[in-house]
Amino acid sequence: MPKFIYTAKSQPGELLQSAIEAESEQAVINKLLEAGYFPVSVKPENTYLDKQKSCFKKVSRKDLVIFTRQFSSLIESGVNILDSLYIVTNQTSNKYFKAALSDVSAKIKDGKSFSESLAFYDNIFSSLYTSIIHSGEASGNLEKVIKGLAQFIEKDEEFRASLRASLTYPLFIAVVGALTVAVLMGFVIPKLVTMFEDLGQNLPIPTKILINVSGFFTHYWWAIFAVIFLFVFFFKRTAKTNQGKLFIDSFKLKIPLMGEIVLKSEITRLSRTLSLLASSGLPVLSGLNVTIATIGNQILKDELGKFKEQISGGSSFSKCLDGSKLFPSFVTNIVAVGEEAGSLEKALMRVGDEYEKDVDRSLKAISRLIEPIIILIMGVVVGFIVLSMLLPIFQINLIAK
Repeated sequence: MPKFIYTAKSQPGELLQSAIEAESEQAVINKLLEAGYFPVSVKPENTYLDKQKSCFKKVSRKDLVIFTRQFSSLIESGVNILDSLYIVTNQTSNKYFKAALSDVSAKIKDGKSFSESLAFYDNIFSSLYTSIIHSGEASGNLEKVIKGLAQFIEKDEEFRASLRASLTYPLFIAVVGALTVAVLMGFVIPKLVTMFEDLGQNLPIPTKILINVSGFFTHYWWAIFAVIFLFVFFFKRTAKTNQGKLFIDSFKLKIPLMGEIVLKSEITRLSRTLSLLASSGLPVLSGLNVTIATIGNQILKDELGKFKEQISGGSSFSKCLDGSKLFPSFVTNIVAVGEEAGSLEKALMRVGDEYEKDVDRSLKAISRLIEPIIILIMGVVVGFIVLSMLLPIFQINLIAK
């Protein structure tokens, strides 16, 4: 049972503040009035979440996936919303999430709808999440909608995990290689340089090049970090402006190989989101309003904004896609067939599934290509360093003979 912090007047001029367990705020007020107190304020114990939720995102996507799947299973089994929330809340290990779910239960008991209660925690439950729940409440088909939402979140998380897994190993190799070179340049080579200088002999050209590069790193490392810091700072600042975001997102789409993967990834998310919204009863126009918030690329967002205007003017979704340069003919044809057959949500889901497989295959192929390239580059760099260090030693041996 949730706890509430109340402030009440016991006598004129005297304020009493304490905590009490009750089913809702109204129940607390009734108890105080029955006890002869005049309530001044009643707040849930976890109102501190209001302040924290704007500063920190304490609930991972994994936590949300587990909650949605468990909640869906309970609702499908015939358990009501409040009892389902109570069961899932007790099984949640994340303290912040548990407090938020307890507050959601309290708000439902106070008369708010499930979607309204979830919308209060917009740092946990996205606008897409709450919109789908709201459509399920409006259509009276909440059980089916929550089940579809659970499947959608699971697939989306699997897709994100696949993207991360494909890029993690090449990135790991590149970082380890860069750190190895940095350690050699900053710590190992300067000590060897001192030894070579004491010998007073003419050094080979590769060794001179290496010494100059190492000297630059040793004396101007602060400048290198300053340049990197300034680049990251201005990049993030530019990315927050509309023009900067448009330029960056446009550049992403033009990168050879990777641009196509970025576009297909966004189309995958777009198709699945629209499919879920359509299956929950929302028309395409309303679905686009919600979907635009889930798209990361500003170029695609602007294109979807144009679709809204065209659909409001009487155009079909497939015609909008056909008139766009961003969407391949495969997407247009599948959506057109789906509209004709009256099964748009199935057509969109097929597009999402096909593009997910395509993106996964492309990323694995690029990963297999990048790995040997990175290893080759690191091998050449480290080989050059080792050779540059060995050449003076060979010269010493030759002189000694």
